[in-house]
Amino acid sequence: MKCLKKVHSLSLALILTLLGQAVYAAKSPLSVMATLSCRGAKPGDRLELLVTVRAASHPQVELLSNQPGLHFRMLRKPQHLIVDQESVWLFRYRVMPRQIGTYEIPPIQVIDAPDTIKTKPLFLTVSKTGEAPALSARELALGVDIPDSLSEEALKAAPQPTPHPTPSPTPPDTRGFAQKSATSLGHFFQTWWNFPGK
Repeated sequence: MKCLKKVHSLSLALILTLLGQAVYAAKSPLSVMATLSCRGAKPGDRLELLVTVRAASHPQVELLSNQPGLHFRMLRKPQHLIVDQESVWLFRYRVMPRQIGTYEIPPIQVIDAPDTIKTKPLFLTVSKTGEAPALSARELALGVDIPDSLSEEALKAAPQPTPHPTPSPTPPDTRGFAQKSATSLGHFFQTWWNFPGK
């Protein structure tokens, strides 16, 4: 009778362990995410593209690096980490824009046999100033998985930043050298005369 109880308790423990593993496997499907270090850049800037793959055993990344105006290069070998008992792979690429323009980096395909999954497209604006543009309705829709029409409405309802006026340029000083020197010396002596530590 004691042996039968032990067999039942071992069977129960084995079933619970297998169920726990099945639940854990169900909670960790293959997922992939791609991010750019910046949405705006100047020609010649060095940006980083990071592809994060979770719950994969031996993933392979297919990056479409033949876009004119953008140069892609892998920074180092893929890194494999264990984070919270989950397999995480990091793929790092250097992205160097060469021409001014707005680029849409197509979805990056990750293969972990037999599964295949793609990232969302990424957007990069290359300009003389290197400033990141305002978030577009398409970027918002792809980022949070909502229809384009809903993202347009959300952007319209969002508070808009107050525009800063551009300061007018200082007019050039057209005075002669003697006048400029006399003014500078006058300011110097006035500062010296009014200096409180005298």
